[in-house]
Amino acid sequence: MRPLFCLLALYLTSHFLQAQTGAYYLSHFTPPDDRIDFRSRFIMQDDQGELYFANRQGILEFDGKNWNEVFVPGAVHAVATKGTEVYLAGVAGGGKLNRKFEAQRTYIPLVEGNFIGVGIQGDLVLFLASDQLIAFSPQTNQASWTLKADNSYGTFLEMFTINDAIYLRTSNRGLQKVQDQKLAAAEFSPANLIFASPGKNVLLGMDDNRVFTWNKNQMQELVLKDSTFLSKNMLVAGAWVNDNLIALGTLRGGVIFINATTGETEQVVDYFNGLPDNEVYTILDDGNDGVWVSHEYGFTRIAPQVPFRSFDHFPGLTGNLLCAQTFNGSVFVGTTLGLFELVEITSSAEPVAAVTSRVRRGAQPALPKPELPKQVRYEYKRIAGIESKVTQLTIVNNKLIATGVNGLFEVEGLTSKPIVTGAVRTIFFSPSLKQLIVSTAQQIKTYQQVGANWQETMLLDSIREPISHIFEDRLENVWLCGKAYIYKIETVDGDITDLESIAINNPSRDETVGLAYGNEVYMAASGQFSIYDHKSAFIKFDSLPGPRKYFASGGYFWFNDGTRWRTVDSRVQSLKLEWLGMFPNLRYLAPDQGGNNLWVITASNELYRFSGTVAGTATTYPLYLREIRGQEISLAEQIEVEQHEGAIIFEFIQPAYLGLNATQYRYQVKGLNTQWSPWSQANNEIAFSYLPPGKYQLQVQSRDLLGNESKIEQIVFKVLPPYWKRWWFYALEFSVFSLLVALSLRIGRANARYRFISQILSLLTIVMLVQFLQTAISSLIGIKTSPVIEFIIQVFVALAIFPVEIFARDSMMKYVEGKYRIRRIWDKEK
Repeated sequence: MRPLFCLLALYLTSHFLQAQTGAYYLSHFTPPDDRIDFRSRFIMQDDQGELYFANRQGILEFDGKNWNEVFVPGAVHAVATKGTEVYLAGVAGGGKLNRKFEAQRTYIPLVEGNFIGVGIQGDLVLFLASDQLIAFSPQTNQASWTLKADNSYGTFLEMFTINDAIYLRTSNRGLQKVQDQKLAAAEFSPANLIFASPGKNVLLGMDDNRVFTWNKNQMQELVLKDSTFLSKNMLVAGAWVNDNLIALGTLRGGVIFINATTGETEQVVDYFNGLPDNEVYTILDDGNDGVWVSHEYGFTRIAPQVPFRSFDHFPGLTGNLLCAQTFNGSVFVGTTLGLFELVEITSSAEPVAAVTSRVRRGAQPALPKPELPKQVRYEYKRIAGIESKVTQLTIVNNKLIATGVNGLFEVEGLTSKPIVTGAVRTIFFSPSLKQLIVSTAQQIKTYQQVGANWQETMLLDSIREPISHIFEDRLENVWLCGKAYIYKIETVDGDITDLESIAINNPSRDETVGLAYGNEVYMAASGQFSIYDHKSAFIKFDSLPGPRKYFASGGYFWFNDGTRWRTVDSRVQSLKLEWLGMFPNLRYLAPDQGGNNLWVITASNELYRFSGTVAGTATTYPLYLREIRGQEISLAEQIEVEQHEGAIIFEFIQPAYLGLNATQYRYQVKGLNTQWSPWSQANNEIAFSYLPPGKYQLQVQSRDLLGNESKIEQIVFKVLPPYWKRWWFYALEFSVFSLLVALSLRIGRANARYRFISQILSLLTIVMLVQFLQTAISSLIGIKTSPVIEFIIQVFVALAIFPVEIFARDSMMKYVEGKYRIRRIWDKEK
């Protein structure tokens, strides 16, 4: 009977755990300039992953890092892309954006009129107005044909692209297909079509709140288990997330995610779990398992494939978050105001009006709660008896122990039992001693469980220093980290055999933490690692990078090396910790009770459960050159840069929407260096303050947070020398020299009275010739070094061409004096 009861309990626990799945990961985006109108009812994405939002002021471009507003004289209603070409339909007419590779994107009008839709059909761009459909040819830059609305069809209302075919919704005949420059009845028309989204099959949404899939001229209605949700909240948009998941946007209830195979509701994303507004304008799948939602307060990206589930939006949770733990199927969260448990609301309970005491950006007063699926109806309940800050949650002997400024408590359901009164800094259960070590503000206390109670044993009461961290190595030595000393406690068979205090060389106000890895013990303090030398001292350790950020939580030590969060604990090495790179600032990390997930608290007071065994790709978008700054240079096929016009910056981008710190870059300049630069988030902007003249090949590569490296992008550019160092200027100089020589010789032979002028011209010509030769030789040497070295080089160059100067001067003087003749085409004497 007892095994059967245990199996039943395990089943109920697993079912409860599955119900508390948490909310999908959300990212919120809004242009930084408040003057930009971001209210958009149409979203499109091009082949490079860049997003385009149509609004009343024009077009907003976004690549995950940079916002760019393209002004259009009038509201834009629709956008269509073909490769990197972007076509617009709006009040100002039909047009397009100039090429992305040009210095600044502008609107180019193509067709006059007031257009409500745009689509691509083969080589033609179709612009839809209420009274006509114009097919525009980009090759000829003029309209190929026009289809006028008549009384039979009524007015044209909307355009849809389905399987590369164009469909129009008309006021009199419903849905019509554009075929052979005329309209024909559509193959399907169960109701008025309001959206069509490509995917595994085409997803179709109707104005009667029904959803269909269409493939190979066959329609099939999706039987939704929560169909009443759509009828009450009004369907407005839809998109495929992946082969088995669809997202449906509503007018009043946010976005509902549905399993396309079973029709079950996976999750509802609304105001109560992070969406700023329940009124959805439109949604778009971005090809990377993400759904973009346009609403009154900007844009939200919902990412079901990201292995983070939010747990801070459930009602009842107050205070700043400090720690979290899963215990026997329940979620417990410690905050600055106490301890809370996430519990299921019974079906008879009234919906909770308050959401959370923490204010989100753009948050509005609570909206009337729509009817939601039962599995998401949870709220946090306060644990009685704990009314102050809780900093640590630890599971000891299948008991949940809460640590805080009010003492140490054993949690039993929604109640608690005090173990230690007074402020407690940290606790640690030693497997070797089988005792609970408690660090208070003044001393160390130890406790042993006797039956249902905890009995103090007074093992380490001689240590009077505040201890910030406690851990145990594989040799059953217990280590206590204080501000001035590290205490090593040797144990044998559960008894203490020796206690050694090790002074810290450079004590600071930072809390000291330590860790055991293999047979070695390390300490982190003041931004550096130290290793125990097994001779009663810690010495600086340089093999590990200095931790820029580090902390200990949940019995684990975590540090950030500037690139990602790491730990040396083998118990969590199987998790894909690269995903933690989405958050540069974390306050808390700890495995849950089963060790399969991590609880994560960010610096923004967000709580996530991280399932690190989930596979996935972080990004699939290409890397490309966005712009060149510093000079007016268009991104043409041949890039030429003027050397003397100052510094230039090449900016590359790989669209990524998981966070600004998710993508790293490196680069190499062939012809300038042979080594790749280090990976860095800032290396997408490559600045050159000086480059010698020549031809260069700039190679850039990106890497996402999972370590997936992009294809190497190569940009060839040429640095042009100043005009006075180019061949045509040298040719011009040579021509001037030749003219001066000829003029000097001619004047000197013509009349003795002009011989003085001839000598001056000869001297000037020789000086200019010497300077010309010296400059040419110096430019060919091409050494850029100190002024002293350059002066020495110039002296040697002058000495080298000195015989040429003597010969030229002697020859010109002898010619003028008539000692010998130099035949020229103007000499008349034979």
